Amino acid sequence: MLEETLSRLGFSPSEIKIFIYLLKNGSSYPRKISSETKINRSNIYEALDRLIARGVISFITKNKVKWFEARKLESIMSLINEKEEEIKNTKNQLIIDLKKIEFNKDKTSLEANVFTGKKGLRMIFEEMLEEKKPISLIASQFQFKEIFGSYFELWHAKRVQRKIEQRSIFPLSYKSKLKEREFLEYKFVDNNFTNPTTTIIYGDNCVFIQWAKEPIAIKINNKEITKSHLNNFNIIWKM
Repeated sequence: MLEETLSRLGFSPSEIKIFIYLLKNGSSYPRKISSETKINRSNIYEALDRLIARGVISFITKNKVKWFEARKLESIMSLINEKEEEIKNTKNQLIIDLKKIEFNKDKTSLEANVFTGKKGLRMIFEEMLEEKKPISLIASQFQFKEIFGSYFELWHAKRVQRKIEQRSIFPLSYKSKLKEREFLEYKFVDNNFTNPTTTIIYGDNCVFIQWAKEPIAIKINNKEITKSHLNNFNIIWKM
């Protein structure tokens, strides 16, 4: 319907009534338009001014009275073209603004993932090798070796091959049981200060592993959170 189309173009209800009235009846003056459309006289003048500004009606003066008439179809088409151009410009500006936000957005976005079972944990340990960043680890036992067996030695061989440095903190009771390896340094804490969860820090990632028959790991990718845990690790390391 014409009313719906005009409404989508931004015409008010009063403007729609007046414009359609002028299309159907030709030129007319405000008092008659008000009477025929049942629109208050004060609103008639405001609506007529807006329609003139849109370029869809024009007027002439007869005996000091303004007579208004609807302009040709091209006036509406011109209005539609202007609206299309406005939408196009708005779209282009929106794309520019969104790209600016994307470029300048806070890089501390949080991503957390849960990994379960040996397969899930192996994905994390493989990612550590791919990251090629120093590794900081706090553990209470040899769960990695006990659960993964030969993969444990293979993983360390790959780590050494890629020259990835690792620092590990273990309970004092394991001091005589740990094997010396390249690019790996150990420090120890009193047995009373250990917990069953293994914490691993690398790059912008923190991993917390709860070892069980079906182990579960939570990996958090967040620069600020990782920095906080690394600071805590360094405090213990220096002690």
